[in-house]
Amino acid sequence: MALRYLQHLYNWPVIFRNQWKTPGELVAMQERALRRLIAHAYARVPHYRRLFDSKGIRPESISSLTDLRNVPILTKEMVRAGYPGDMLVSGVDRSECSPRMTSGSSGRKLEVVLDHRVAVLYRLMQLRQLIDLGYRPWDTMAYVRFSPPVTNIMLQRMRLFRRSFIPLEWEPERQIAQILRTRPRIINAYPSVLYLLARTLGKEKGKGLNLKFLMSNSELLTAHAREYIEDVFQCRVYDDYSCLEFSAIAFECRMQSLHIAADNVIVELLDDRGDRLPPGVPGRIVVTSLNNYSMPYIRYEIGDVGILSGEQCPCGRHFPVLKAIVGRCDDFLVMPSGRLIDPQTVVFQIETIPEVREFRVIQQRDRSLIVNIIPESAVEFRKVKEEIRAKLNVLLDGSLPVEVIETCCLDRGSTGKHRSVFSQITASRGSDV
Repeated sequence: MALRYLQHLYNWPVIFRNQWKTPGELVAMQERALRRLIAHAYARVPHYRRLFDSKGIRPESISSLTDLRNVPILTKEMVRAGYPGDMLVSGVDRSECSPRMTSGSSGRKLEVVLDHRVAVLYRLMQLRQLIDLGYRPWDTMAYVRFSPPVTNIMLQRMRLFRRSFIPLEWEPERQIAQILRTRPRIINAYPSVLYLLARTLGKEKGKGLNLKFLMSNSELLTAHAREYIEDVFQCRVYDDYSCLEFSAIAFECRMQSLHIAADNVIVELLDDRGDRLPPGVPGRIVVTSLNNYSMPYIRYEIGDVGILSGEQCPCGRHFPVLKAIVGRCDDFLVMPSGRLIDPQTVVFQIETIPEVREFRVIQQRDRSLIVNIIPESAVEFRKVKEEIRAKLNVLLDGSLPVEVIETCCLDRGSTGKHRSVFSQITASRGSDV
């Protein structure tokens, strides 16, 4: 593994320079990559050959970012139905690939195949963000998760890229004890984990850790949670928008702008009719991978809702900026009128109550809400229950029944990701939401 990294380090100067290209250079780079990808997918991936022929699309007709809208949307159901024979490149050598399983947060898991070349490329793109934020190869990074991060023994013996693994299933007090022993410079964890660590640790001990920064990923990071975590740890939280299908989709720079990794993906924001949306308008996120040739994803609907920004980041990068990731499509609550309530608005009502340690809001098929909460110790549950119901009734105009239930634990599933809001209604509608 170490040799493979060293062999591909020649890509680092190019990856580093890409973020400083002009807007015109970025468009030209993306369109060159798109033309290569389309030609490859048509020639060697059965799904795309059949799709293009059925729609009368010639590969040479998809030559610009504007042309890309003529390619039909790819859904997770289509990938599952065609995997592996239709979705993988013909003649792929599985021994030269790295198959990985998605988390299945939407209910069903999906295997993703990356060749070793693109796997290394993705890691270099992650390193690009870390270097910008102040990370150095001799810094120790602590990961709080179920499975240990991929490590490189040879490089660690050289005291480079050192990683400390803290099991997610441990109680926060035990996690904190491990952090205090290992004294990492950076902590990488889900936002819900960082928030719980901050509430358990307290500001005095948090400041004493002298962290460079914190990394969050895989869950919705709300403005309130970010502010609270930063106040306790006395350092900034930087978000990373990624998934196994694409790895780096967007990353926060030191100014905390969420830049789209334009040398890795093309991101479109679409309305319900499939039309592209301008900056400032929330829409469905559709992603095209420019680098994974083993299992190409072209116009793949990822299941999230986001908003593009029309502003230029002061950091100097011309990578496009996402103003916000609003949440997953099935995180939106549905009102009787059909109006959708975004999860950040819902989360804010409960997250700001000091007596609530953790919570989850579930909208059932009859539109009623069940709020499961883990209260802080030694609090009167009745008062907490009444406060939650009062806040949600104001937000929802009293139009949705709300039941608040005390519990001792919340199921985090196989990967430990926590979803604060989940609607069975929008989940059943799929991409129509």
